[in-house]
Amino acid sequence: MLHGVQREGEKNEKYKSVDHVISLKDVKLSIVPAIVQYLNDSTLQCSYDLEDDILYSVKWYRGLREFYRYTPSEHPKTKVFPFDGITVDVNSSNSTQVVLRNIEFNLSGNFSCEVTTDLPHMVIGVDEQNMMVIQLPETSPKISVGRDVLDSGDILRANCSCPPSRPPVKLLFKLNNLTVAENNPHPYTKLQERSWSDLSLDLPLDDFHFDNGRLVLHCIAVLPGILHDEVQLELESAKNPLPQRVSGLNGVKKASVQTKLPYILLCYFLFQSAIVGVV
Repeated sequence: MLHGVQREGEKNEKYKSVDHVISLKDVKLSIVPAIVQYLNDSTLQCSYDLEDDILYSVKWYRGLREFYRYTPSEHPKTKVFPFDGITVDVNSSNSTQVVLRNIEFNLSGNFSCEVTTDLPHMVIGVDEQNMMVIQLPETSPKISVGRDVLDSGDILRANCSCPPSRPPVKLLFKLNNLTVAENNPHPYTKLQERSWSDLSLDLPLDDFHFDNGRLVLHCIAVLPGILHDEVQLELESAKNPLPQRVSGLNGVKKASVQTKLPYILLCYFLFQSAIVGVV
């Protein structure tokens, strides 16, 4: 049975510069998508320019462990090394891409492709990118309120809850587009757990909270750069002669994986807290 390869020495050894050679160049790894829903698929694409050299091998790693290799001079050309949570679609994988199926949570972290040219040069080029595996809430947030008719001087008590996700979503309450409550970021130790998110509101009402007598309460679930899901509830108001109680879903908005800053920040916290040491 084939066994995965654990490379020896310091991790930084694989990043030795190859700028001084004129053969292999422009090794670039892309992960599409880089933010992956639990048990969905992703494609790791490795592009490179051999110029006049001959390809010896392309190796793919999760952390420091090799899980797939393409060697055109061997038969068979491809080898898959056991790695818990990795399922390689061999028929769809080749010298420039590896397709992963049914991706599990433990694959969040660093992937790299290592390209080696054949003799006489034997040049090695490497690129590395991050993957994040998430699980979004199955349904939208739900709002519950403590009383029916509200007026100035009353206390608006409400709760918003969102089904389990990984990482947990951030919740905000807005009243007539004014933010009146939000939950604190979860401790880093909880970012890798699939858990509910809840937010309570205990707000004394004043005249300025009313918009022409109306009180429209919004609960917003957010994962920066990934999810924006909003529900609203129009509360019965003593200042509104024709109160209308409605609930509506504004929809789920999923940002592209090219959303740079939010994605980088969220990855940073996730990987700093839970991925270090996983190989």
